[in-house]
Amino acid sequence: MHVLAPLLSGREDSDEYVEAITKSVDKITLLQIIDKDFMNKTSAAMGEVMHFSSLLGELKRKIGQKRKPCNEITEWGHTAKKILAISLIQQVDKVIFVDTQTEFLQEILKELKKNKVVYELIELPAPVKKK
Repeated sequence: MHVLAPLLSGREDSDEYVEAITKSVDKITLLQIIDKDFMNKTSAAMGEVMHFSSLLGELKRKIGQKRKPCNEITEWGHTAKKILAISLIQQVDKVIFVDTQTEFLQEILKELKKNKVVYELIELPAPVKKK
């Protein structure tokens, strides 16, 4: 099984998510999307890109420890369209997301469902706030 793991929530390096994307799979594709529309709405665009690049490195390290083949793709563009396009081009069996319960994610899922792309949502425990 080939899975696509888009980095959207900033929590994809959690042990629960790593377990979900490495369990019973043959190949993992990590997808980092730099969404120009989204980035224009935030002044923290550069910080977001740096954060997700760091997250990508940590996620690759954890996947490597599980001895699973993994490749990475970084794309510029509209998030939903890029996830759909990459899932079709890479012929993935499933797209696995961290469930953020946001309208943004719901829009992406609607697009995938419309195009009959299989996806799975992974619920993570609430983040612990640091004091």
